Amino acid sequence: MFIAIENRTAAHLHVNPGPVARDQFDSPATWSVRSAGDFIIFVNNALALPVIVRHPQRFNDSRAFVTAFKREFIELLGELPVPHAKISMIRSQQFQEIEFTRQLSSSAQQKLQRYQNLLTGPNSPIDWEEQPTNAQLALQLAENTALTNPQTGDSETVIERFEDHVAQRYQLPAHPQLNEHNRSYLYRSASLNDVMNATAVSELFLNDYRRYLTNRDKSDQIIDRDLNAAADYLSFCEGEGVSLLADLGLVYNYLLHYEELNDVQMSMSAMRSLGTALRELGRFMRNQQLFSSADFDQFVQSVGQGINDHYSHQRVYHLQRLLCNLQQQAEQQREAMDRGRHYRGDAYTLTVTLADYQPAMWRQLRVSGATRLDMLCYQILASFRANGGHLFELSDGKRHFQLPVFESGAGNEQDIELHWLGEYQPGDVLTLIYDFGDSWRFEIKVESVQKQSRLRNAGMSGAVVLDGAGAGIIDDIGGTTGLQEAASDDPSINRTPNFAQEQEEWRRRVEQLQEIYN
Repeated sequence: MFIAIENRTAAHLHVNPGPVARDQFDSPATWSVRSAGDFIIFVNNALALPVIVRHPQRFNDSRAFVTAFKREFIELLGELPVPHAKISMIRSQQFQEIEFTRQLSSSAQQKLQRYQNLLTGPNSPIDWEEQPTNAQLALQLAENTALTNPQTGDSETVIERFEDHVAQRYQLPAHPQLNEHNRSYLYRSASLNDVMNATAVSELFLNDYRRYLTNRDKSDQIIDRDLNAAADYLSFCEGEGVSLLADLGLVYNYLLHYEELNDVQMSMSAMRSLGTALRELGRFMRNQQLFSSADFDQFVQSVGQGINDHYSHQRVYHLQRLLCNLQQQAEQQREAMDRGRHYRGDAYTLTVTLADYQPAMWRQLRVSGATRLDMLCYQILASFRANGGHLFELSDGKRHFQLPVFESGAGNEQDIELHWLGEYQPGDVLTLIYDFGDSWRFEIKVESVQKQSRLRNAGMSGAVVLDGAGAGIIDDIGGTTGLQEAASDDPSINRTPNFAQEQEEWRRRVEQLQEIYN
């Protein structure tokens, strides 16, 4: 993919532009980008499809720039009726390399200016009160832009042209000679064309599978068995609203409940024969490059486990044990909740500092001792403006808490949802690590604990950001090193916001993070 950028933008992004052939520059895979106020606007030069990214000053590091572009483009595709197969393919194939060039044609300049006017001009169609996402902004711009079809001369919207491009141009590597849209192998999509072609897609898939089986000198009886098994399982996937590739473990549930689904009783030999047929289906998917080796292993493992559990004499016993464990967990949670209520009257003052960053970026918070540790992490991350797109870990030096809660064998000892801030005393220090790639590290020090009977529950009541310094972090910028490089171009990163005015906004961010992680 080639991204054509203006010279001033290239300098801003710290990239090294180089020339590219004119035929490559004019291809549909070529994009132009312009910095416009608080936005970066990407435009596909052939399709006029806009991709919007806010706050271009954040992308002085080219790695963050590329990451942001990929993220926003994938999000835009998710808003459009694009089959999931194609989104996955674009993510893995189209973004392997990105090159930069200085060349920018006059037609590309006009498209960029047109979108800049629609986005920021006095007659902008954008309803800013709705707080649209970047993908929604791009869709509104595309819906307000009419183009002339070069073949027919008819007027069409950008969305219509792009949908036609998606249907015709993106292809599966396994079938480069065919349109992937007609061989989507039952990927689910809201696209009307996919719904209309569902029967044709199934026929093409099974025809490919029959050819595969025949070429391996299978007997007619075995071919019929394997084709029937594949057709029935794919029908089951379609009924569940997912694709065979989207959930490799779905075959486990299919086998576990096979008799109920088909209203039959299966002998052990018949079930094993079905398992053999499904394993052959997995080999076909791997042969077609639709399964990786890891995908194949997981699929085959799910088949074997489904058959074993279907005939397990301990099935009822396992269900009873599961119910018993759930009851025990519920009792433990109730006991923990009772313990958390004891901390309601304690008002904690915390100082949270972003480690390895200068000038110092920190926050002072006052929260209830009945604040559950996962909520405390949301409050801290929200105060530093993290977007919640990564895992985090909280440590007190002895215990490590993660979210999501992973099965570690330590029982509730490391369950972040069963521990409260009230378990700690003045002088205690905790460490919060967010995003194990960029490794943002926050040092949390308990400054003081005061009795305050009116401080209520473990939610947001009574929680407040008292003071601090610095605007906050920027996700996917390369950690503190990338943030300091960005701050050298954008002084606002080190500018302290008015916390008194931003309390409500902070509370909304906490709620958003809670929803994301839940």
